[in-house]
Amino acid sequence: MSDLPVTAAEPMEPETDESTSFRHLHPLSIILKSVAAIGQNLIAIGVLYFSVFDQNILYASLAALALLAIIIGITALIWSRFTYHVGPKEIRIKSGLISRNNRSIPFDRIQDVSLEQKLISRILGLATVKLETGAGGGEDGKLDALALVDAEAMRNRLRDYKSGISASAAEQAEDGPLDAEAEESTPLFAMDNRRIFIAGLFNFSFVLLAILAAIAQNLDFLLPDDFFNPWYWAKQLSEQDVVNGLSFSAQIAGAVGALVSLIAVGLGSGIIRTFIREYGFRLDRVDRGQPGFRRRRGLFTLTDMVMPIHRVQAAILRTGPVRQRFGWYHLKFQSLASDGSGESDHSAAPCAQMGEVDPILAETNIANVPPDLVFQRVSSALWWRDAVILAIILGAVSIGVGLFVQPAFYTLILLAIPIITILVLNWKHHQYALTKTQLFVRSGWWRRKLTILPIRKIQTVDVGQSPLDHPLDLATVTVGIAGGSSIAPLKINDIPMVSAMALREQLI
Repeated sequence: MSDLPVTAAEPMEPETDESTSFRHLHPLSIILKSVAAIGQNLIAIGVLYFSVFDQNILYASLAALALLAIIIGITALIWSRFTYHVGPKEIRIKSGLISRNNRSIPFDRIQDVSLEQKLISRILGLATVKLETGAGGGEDGKLDALALVDAEAMRNRLRDYKSGISASAAEQAEDGPLDAEAEESTPLFAMDNRRIFIAGLFNFSFVLLAILAAIAQNLDFLLPDDFFNPWYWAKQLSEQDVVNGLSFSAQIAGAVGALVSLIAVGLGSGIIRTFIREYGFRLDRVDRGQPGFRRRRGLFTLTDMVMPIHRVQAAILRTGPVRQRFGWYHLKFQSLASDGSGESDHSAAPCAQMGEVDPILAETNIANVPPDLVFQRVSSALWWRDAVILAIILGAVSIGVGLFVQPAFYTLILLAIPIITILVLNWKHHQYALTKTQLFVRSGWWRRKLTILPIRKIQTVDVGQSPLDHPLDLATVTVGIAGGSSIAPLKINDIPMVSAMALREQLI
């Protein structure tokens, strides 16, 4: 007889047939992905038509139909082999044609869930669910083309689980949209078309010219020779009698007109780009699950993301000399959350007055700059040290080129005037201040940035000295923030070493 104590058997969970619980994506995803793949191959079809088939419409059409059949067939096969299952505590995804992959994503590891709807998906009532675990940056799981109701129900279930709501309660609530009462309540911040237009005026961009140049380069076989050769166009322009016959003032007017046209294109590109990205911008407070911000925006691609408030690390206020003159600011939150693009700074109010910014900041327990707060300016070596180096380099280049190439190049030294002016302005706007609970850092003159960082969110504080800092006994303080950018970390440049060490002690 066994001497082991007799214990009651633990109840076993009922077995489920996983083969029937796994689901496919919406069948319309085959069409969506096929259309996207065909769009990516339009240039290839054009190349075949003009080069391989020598503009033979019959052969080109047959090749296009064959390519279409191959794309649809492969897409349908991939769809048939992609299934997912939402369990009590995890999401499982099976994918792969030849090498099968069975991936499990526990609910406990999922940090954020965002929904995305491209234009065609919005028309068809579909959405893409993006899951982020924080393991690899960006989304770590993606479910394309779910019915919008199913996508919202999945997000609700995950948020309810994270907040500790029981599975039965989550199932009862999952039929409704996320925080449906937010649809009827007043948003924390929203932008109409007039506000989006104003924001576009401050987002000067040459993206339209870049797109046209990219298209032209891909279709260069349709363009005349030397189209991208600037010397060719300069020669053509100089040989035009119409241009040579103009007076000096008329030529100046033409150059000014060209410059104005270029600025108009930049403004137009910025407005179009802002409308595409920010159309229908709305920021709501949601309390279902973990309290957070729900942001929706986009003209062609609608993104719907929820950013938990407890994951907000810092607030960033961006502006510029012209924008600040009219009282406009761009509020961003540096967060551990992700919207699928890998972005760590999330727009909360792209074009807002300060009175609209304060209520949003209050939701995160981050206070704006107090009226009586005194900012400390960094050492003036930040500008004059670089100015001296710049003057030496420009002086040597201008003298050398002027002596051996053309005396007119002596004027290159004049470039130091605007550059040094910018250095001085940047120095004047690089300031910092510290309260009992928050660190404030200002930087930049043209692209002004104010970072408001709660001290409790600080991860690391580094004090470093470059070879140019040692003789002046200066140092740079680098503050590490969870979710921050490694490319542009928060820095306070060129302050006395004693002040840097004292600031470090206060921050840690």
